[in-house]
Amino acid sequence: MTDHLYFFSANSYVYASRKDDFPATSRPHAVLLFSVDGTPLTLRTPRGQFVGGAIAVAPQTVRTLSMSTAGLVSINLPPSSPFFSAFSSIVPPGAHVLERKAFRLFDGFLAGMHEGARKPAQAEEIFHDLVTTAVEQLPRAQRIDTRVLEVLRYLDEAPEATLVELARAFELSPHRMSHLISDSLGLSFRAYQAWRKQVRVCKLLYSGRSLTDIAHEAGLSDSAHLSHFYRHWYGQSPSYSRDRESVKFFSLSLIHI
Repeated sequence: MTDHLYFFSANSYVYASRKDDFPATSRPHAVLLFSVDGTPLTLRTPRGQFVGGAIAVAPQTVRTLSMSTAGLVSINLPPSSPFFSAFSSIVPPGAHVLERKAFRLFDGFLAGMHEGARKPAQAEEIFHDLVTTAVEQLPRAQRIDTRVLEVLRYLDEAPEATLVELARAFELSPHRMSHLISDSLGLSFRAYQAWRKQVRVCKLLYSGRSLTDIAHEAGLSDSAHLSHFYRHWYGQSPSYSRDRESVKFFSLSLIHI
C-alpha cells in the first residue's frame, strides 16, 4: 500500500493515501480533502464533526479523519497562495463541507493522483481549476491588506528575520506588524515561521541526509524534536514518509523556500 506525494511550485502539495484512518494533526496549510470515489469522509475537530465527500479545512485546525473506503486526496495550500485567505475565513470549528458533485469533472484527476499515475506537470495544470471550484463554495474572504504581500516577499529574502526586525523594516511597531500578518493570513507570525520550518523539513527529507542533519538545518534541536513536530503536522513519522515502499515522491521542481 503506497501513498503518493506531489510537490508543486510555490510550495503547494498533494498527498494521496490509501489509509482509512488518520490521527489528530494540525498544520499551517489550508487543506482540501477529497474521497476519490465520493464516499463520505468523517472529519472531527474539538468543536464539531463534518461528513462529506469533499471538505475544506482552515489553517491550524486540529482534526482527526476517518473514511469507510481507503482513497483520500489531500490538497495543501501555503500562506502565499492567492486562495489561502478564503480558507482562513472559515469560521470555527474550522471546516466546511463542500458539494462533492461540483468536482465530478475532476474525478479522473483525483483517481490519477491517488494511483500515482499523474505526472507533476499534468497535475499542476488541473490543480488551479480544482481549487478555484472549491473556493467558489467558501464564504467570501476579507480583502487582504496588500502590505502583507510585501512582508511575505521580504521574508522570502530574509527568512530568519524576527518580528522586531520585520517591523523595523516596514516602519511599524511589532504589535502592529503582528496584527497585520494575523489579520491578513489568519496565522500568527509564529505560525507562519513554523510553516517555513515545515517546508524546509519537507525539502530536505528527500535529500538523503540524516534526520539529525535535517533537524539542525531546519532549526530543530535533534531528530526526536523533528519527529515530534512531524507527527503533529502529518500524523506519521518522517522515516515513514521517506520510505519509498511507503510513500512515492514526485516533484515538479526543487521546492522553493
